[in-house]
Amino acid sequence: MSKVFFRSAGEVGPTNTQIDQIKELFRKIPVVEKDDLVAIKIHPGEYGNTTYVRPVLIRTITDLVKEAGGIPFITDTTVLYSGKRFNGADMLWTAAVNGFTFGSMNAPFISADGLLGDDSVKVPIGGEYIDEITVASAIAKADAMIMISHCKGHPASGFGGAVKNLGMGCLDKEGKAKVHAPGKPDIDTESCTGCGKCIRTCPWDAIYLENGKAFVNKSMCKGELSCIGSCSFDSIMPPENCTNEIQARLGEAALGPVKLLPGKIGYINWVFDLTPGCDCFNFSAPAFAGNVGMLASVDPVAIDKASIDLINKKIGEEGCIHSIKDVWGIDPMIHLEYAAKIGVGSLGYSLDV
Repeated sequence: MSKVFFRSAGEVGPTNTQIDQIKELFRKIPVVEKDDLVAIKIHPGEYGNTTYVRPVLIRTITDLVKEAGGIPFITDTTVLYSGKRFNGADMLWTAAVNGFTFGSMNAPFISADGLLGDDSVKVPIGGEYIDEITVASAIAKADAMIMISHCKGHPASGFGGAVKNLGMGCLDKEGKAKVHAPGKPDIDTESCTGCGKCIRTCPWDAIYLENGKAFVNKSMCKGELSCIGSCSFDSIMPPENCTNEIQARLGEAALGPVKLLPGKIGYINWVFDLTPGCDCFNFSAPAFAGNVGMLASVDPVAIDKASIDLINKKIGEEGCIHSIKDVWGIDPMIHLEYAAKIGVGSLGYSLDV
């Protein structure tokens, strides 16, 4: 049974701001020691997204790390899909555009997996699906980490929180591809028009035209599936039930950074702006439920389970849908259960309000 600390969005006001709440929660998870190099793991948002965790809150964490005697740096990893975070240079540009600069954070922003997303440390984890995972080197070599996760829906995992931030956000490109491996799609050639949009979307040159139809070279495909959104004819088809195995791999991969930084990771879940999609989307859709609040813990599985329970309670009060599972038709408990099974954390928690 793990302790999870919760501060409600309903309590936010002029004398109890989100800044005040994050200061209080940070002190509940004392993992930073004097002279620690501290990774502050965030998601700076894709270019065009507007609902990522606000820079003022990250700056607050930076100041708190310094007060505790740590040496902070802000960090994230490059991505598998085409966009403005595919390499380290573009990611730092996007972070700066979205407000995460040295001037605003009082700490440098570092691409954790290097310029091309291949700077990493191998970690044996011995999972059912993944035996070894590659963790971005700036995270692997830090002394401690504070992970700030924006909780929201996700088309592959149903929910994005601390476990997804570990099992995807802390990995280099090789590690991300290993998690996404079950997602390599097929193309319905009857409905395919050969328009080429999917080819232009894929940064891995894994899709090609032959006789006016698109085909997938699965030896080059990374299984990330952003190509699906590029097709106006629903011709790109992921393997049946691939999200279940992707979730299983995600939960197992989360052990990598936890194993490298045992007892030295603190988690804060920001449960505001509950958008259906990830901050990786280049837009922010309207929230599917009202703001819940902030949670903190040293257990990533427990904090996510508590976050999901609180989100589902909010959904029940508002009567908009039945649960977060209804947002994408995907049960997020799959990746939490695999994370718990491999030793990332505990599904049992007690909520301190």
